[in-house]
Amino acid sequence: MHPIVTAFGGRIRNAMMTQEIALAPNTQANRPIGSFSVIHVHAPREQAATVRLCVESAGEEARYSLTVGDVFPVQDQRWKLDRIADLYSPTGDWTVVLSRVA
Repeated sequence: MHPIVTAFGGRIRNAMMTQEIALAPNTQANRPIGSFSVIHVHAPREQAATVRLCVESAGEEARYSLTVGDVFPVQDQRWKLDRIADLYSPTGDWTVVLSRVA
C-alpha cells in the first residue's frame, strides 16, 4: 500500500487506523485522534536529538520534549517518537516519524 499524503503533508501508512505519522518541517498532521506538529528539532551532533512536539486532542494541547524511543499519551492511545529521517540533511528536510504503540 502506498502512503497517503494529507493536505498538510503528513503521511500515513494505513488509512483506516493510523499506525504511523510522518511530519516534515512546517507541517501539521490531522487525524481523528488529534493534530500533530513539530515545534522544533534540536540536533547537536554530539548528543541525542530532541524533538519538541505539539499534540492537540480532545480540546486540549500538550507539548512534549522527546528523544527517539520516548512514548507519550494521546487520549487512550500511546505513541512513540520512532525515528528522525534525514536528520542532518544539508537542506534541513528531516522527517519526524511517530508510531502507535500497541
